[in-house]
Amino acid sequence: MENFYLKPLTPSLHGLRRLAAMVLLLLSAVTAGPAAAGEQDSGKQQPTIQAKGRVVDTNGIAIAGAAVTVKGGSAGGTISDAQGAFTLRVRKGDVLHVSFLGFQAREIAVTDASPLTIRLAEETHQVEDVVVVGYGVQKKESVLGAISQVNNEQLVNSGTTNITNAIAGKLSGVTTIQTGGQPGNNDANIFIRGVSSWNGSTPLVLVDGVERSFADIDPNEVASLSVLKDASATAVFGAKGANGVIIVTTRTGSTGKPKMNISLSYGLDFPTMIPDHIGSAQTAELLNVALKNAQSYGSMIPRSEIEEYARPSSRINSIRYPDNDWFDIAMRKCAQTINANYNVSGGSQRVKYFLSLGYTHEGSIFKDFSEWSNANFRYDRINYRSNLDFDVTRSTKLSVKVGGVLGIKDTPTDKTVSGMFNMMYSASPMMYPAYYPAWVLEEIPDTDYPDASGGRLSSPRTAYFGNIRTSLSTGEFEQTTDNKLYTDINFEQKLDFITKGLSVKANVSLSTYYSRISQTATNSNPTFYIDWNRYDAGDGNPWIYSAASEHVYENTPYAVTRGAMQNNYYVTFYWEGALNYNRTFGDHSVTALALFNQRENIKGTAFPYHSQGVVGRVTYDYKHKYLFECNLGYTGSEQFSPENRYGFFPSVAIGWVPSQERFWKEAMPWWSKLKIRYSDGLVGSDSGSRWLYFSDYVKGGDSYIYEGAAANAVAQWEEARKRDLGIEMGWLNNRLTLNLDLFDEKRTNMLVKPNVTMLVGTSYKEVNRGSMKKHGIDIELGWADKTPTGFGYNLTAMVSLNENRITNYEDAPYAPEYQKTAGKPYKGQTDGVSIVDSGYFESIDDIHNYPAYTTDWNFVNVGAYKYLDYSADGRLSVEDLHAIAGSQYPPVVCSFRAGFDYKGFEFSMLWYANLGKWVEYNKSWEIEFNKGDYRITHSQLDYWRPDNRDANHATLVYGGTSGHPMYMWAGGSGDAGAKMMLEGRTWRKADYLSLREVYLAYTFNAKRLRQKVGFRSLSLYLTANNLLTFTPLIEGDPASTTFTTGFYPQMTSLKLGVKIGF
Repeated sequence: MENFYLKPLTPSLHGLRRLAAMVLLLLSAVTAGPAAAGEQDSGKQQPTIQAKGRVVDTNGIAIAGAAVTVKGGSAGGTISDAQGAFTLRVRKGDVLHVSFLGFQAREIAVTDASPLTIRLAEETHQVEDVVVVGYGVQKKESVLGAISQVNNEQLVNSGTTNITNAIAGKLSGVTTIQTGGQPGNNDANIFIRGVSSWNGSTPLVLVDGVERSFADIDPNEVASLSVLKDASATAVFGAKGANGVIIVTTRTGSTGKPKMNISLSYGLDFPTMIPDHIGSAQTAELLNVALKNAQSYGSMIPRSEIEEYARPSSRINSIRYPDNDWFDIAMRKCAQTINANYNVSGGSQRVKYFLSLGYTHEGSIFKDFSEWSNANFRYDRINYRSNLDFDVTRSTKLSVKVGGVLGIKDTPTDKTVSGMFNMMYSASPMMYPAYYPAWVLEEIPDTDYPDASGGRLSSPRTAYFGNIRTSLSTGEFEQTTDNKLYTDINFEQKLDFITKGLSVKANVSLSTYYSRISQTATNSNPTFYIDWNRYDAGDGNPWIYSAASEHVYENTPYAVTRGAMQNNYYVTFYWEGALNYNRTFGDHSVTALALFNQRENIKGTAFPYHSQGVVGRVTYDYKHKYLFECNLGYTGSEQFSPENRYGFFPSVAIGWVPSQERFWKEAMPWWSKLKIRYSDGLVGSDSGSRWLYFSDYVKGGDSYIYEGAAANAVAQWEEARKRDLGIEMGWLNNRLTLNLDLFDEKRTNMLVKPNVTMLVGTSYKEVNRGSMKKHGIDIELGWADKTPTGFGYNLTAMVSLNENRITNYEDAPYAPEYQKTAGKPYKGQTDGVSIVDSGYFESIDDIHNYPAYTTDWNFVNVGAYKYLDYSADGRLSVEDLHAIAGSQYPPVVCSFRAGFDYKGFEFSMLWYANLGKWVEYNKSWEIEFNKGDYRITHSQLDYWRPDNRDANHATLVYGGTSGHPMYMWAGGSGDAGAKMMLEGRTWRKADYLSLREVYLAYTFNAKRLRQKVGFRSLSLYLTANNLLTFTPLIEGDPASTTFTTGFYPQMTSLKLGVKIGF
């Protein structure tokens, strides 16, 4: 083993560099003496000239202390001064060797006495040269797995601080689905090569080699993000690799002087989709149409009242006949976001460091209606990280990484998020005022409280949906504080004294998560409504307190009380030990890995979760032409009985690089790269209920328990056999590239709830009877070049296609074939059956001549949906439901990136598309006149009527749930009153094309910045997200998986920021 360094740490990195330069200069002088003497002895001395110049970096900044020597020892040497200048007597034709610690050395010939400017480039670790794989890194040219990777710049320039959204469209084979834009709760669901299992398709996520979440990591902390897709790349993760793996590697320091970076941005978020409701007057007119269709002529609204809704004749009538735009009342035009980050990196030969501190604020699009209530959305996050790397000796390395997240999130709890948005969408604009201004009390005094003054909160009285303004003013709210702390200690010892290339590694990690949820209630605030019948009759006080109000007006008008608190505490302990071997024998390169890991996760008072595994890998490379890799994963999980607890998951991969062959280089020099690789392997998943192998008891209440589902002692791993054929091509020095991956996967032994006859008297836990298959192709085409004028540009197009099918499922044994799930694509649920429509009833005769018509259809109107008697038995019943053929997960995902940089300007844009996607259509989007709440959007004006038979919605109806156009009564014996949902209206095609990202920046001249303000770099930038979306959907968000009104909308974000480097 090598000796320890005994000298103390150098107090100044600049001094270390000067010392290194002096050492180089001394060595050159020592070797120059004999050479010069030899030349004097040989005869004639060559004439000398005075070589002078400056040593600068790529930004034109002077490098002080650079060593300037003559190659071959024909002269002495010197070092550059504080301005980077040097002078040296040399012979004409000599070659100068210029070097400085942390920079790439350069050689330049001296032809005359003209001043020289020598630019040195920094020695930086290029992420593109290596690829992060499971438990290590590999040279990109030797990788046999299907792996995609993005770097820090691509993540930081995305305009979002949530990495799950930042990777959209940047990685082939990766689908991201963001279901909403709620502050602090806007993570995207990520799928690698589509969906593979109904037990969960979420990929395994590792941060610095340890399983943990990554959505709330500051992108400024990330060096690279790799996605592992095939068995060759994921088999080492055994039971956790079936759905793919995401590996996040955080940044580390590098040798050189400290580099400080500050980034600040301020942004505005605009909702991408806000329903455009019509006003009260037009709503009243359409309500009359619905009442007429229901033959409820006595309930129709008089024309005089409709005129009052349109143009109130008095100030009081503006309250009595309101015209509310609930979205405008409750929501701001935009929300504010703030992002800030400070990081510093650098190091010496002994210690390297990276430190980072970040702050994120996400504001709400809802207005604040009270200073004393916080019933609104808000999210604040602080990220911090310290990554230290120590070279303890020449053969011993130690790294200590500490990172953390502190997040504070406010959420209203009087209504759920979906409840709040459903409230705004579904509430009528005409039923009650949003608020009673102070002047209303002046004109209509409250005789019970004659001294009352000020504005009053409005009660919706008997309306089914509430008042969003009142809810925001008086509702409860919940504040969640999340505190995450991650500590990783890595140790590496080279064992070259045993055999060259051998090393041992150990990693110990502790992850803690503490969450505190506190709830504040403000439910003692009064709400009111005016009884207009009393007001017209002059009979008593028209002011009525809400029935739910328990308020003593004079004493506590605004009481705030602290409610329940909930604390959660999770601890995860992980450790691994590995033996590595990496050695090159001439043209042969061999690597090997043997690793053991164990993980324990403690969640509150629950029994700890345990897993452990053994990993093995061997790779072989001959001249970078012929490649071989074998991976082994042996994993244990507590999910299964001791007899079935461990699973063995092997994979093998081979590759050939024809472009490295001599005949290829001679015959096709323009064809820069051709690499063919193939992998085949087995990976697993232990997703499913915990402890399947024994029965348990279930708490049914405070006073009793009962026996749970029967155990499955033979439950086993869910297994996936993955095959991948990859072809990587490059032309014209890899300016033009094309990567193709054809993949196939068969998932077997999938856990599914079994069908059990009622005679058994109990249920059973999941059994291994399910199976799925999928196949597809990933395509990535790119072009990158730079013109002689310095104009650099790049274009990248990605297309990922995948198709899945359920090949076996526990369908009901006597169900008709068309209702069974097996043979259909997995759409996100396995019991998706629905009825089909075949258009609208066009006339009364059309209704009476319908084969399934019964006398129970008295309410059915012309223009209602015509449901299909799928079973052809002359009646509508559950037999007419059939399995859904579409999927909410897109089978085709495309993206296109384009960018350029020129003289400090930088621009990039990203288009992202989902094709072949369907979304579930919620009935709340249909026109509904019931329960006293009436609302219609402008798009819903496209309803059926005699002059609009090719409509998007059925005719207007009235009469509660039975009158809802999405429901109908199924006639026939035994089926009366059964509600049917139709497929053609409950599932709609949701293809979309979105301008996902735009980035525009200008970087100022570094040399001038250094001279004038002392900055190393300065950039101003503008980012935009979700600027444009093209979709055939008329209502709803196509990016979501559910077609409903109850979600916090996604945001169109605009940010202006600055980056400063010191």
